[in-house]
Amino acid sequence: MLDSGIAMAGIGTALAIEPKLVKRWREGQNSHPQLPPIRWKRKPLAALASMAVVKFQLHRLSRGRKTRPQVSAIWALILDQLYIARRTRQYRQAMGK
Repeated sequence: MLDSGIAMAGIGTALAIEPKLVKRWREGQNSHPQLPPIRWKRKPLAALASMAVVKFQLHRLSRGRKTRPQVSAIWALILDQLYIARRTRQYRQAMGK
């Protein structure tokens, strides 16, 4: 990918798991980081959990912490939902609703 001339690619999830991915590619290492699959029966809920895990990793990186790729999907989903609920309350207060 680095030699193909592509200016940008959708690799946010991979970078959230392995922040030094581009460096490893440049060194010639063949790395393909992936989140552990979430095999819940309710596919929409599993998709939300997958996104929550990525957000969890990005949040840790933004705070200067190392990622935790093996974080529990349910834990990441709960934290994400609590964050969304808090931000929604803040928004409603700001809008006077």
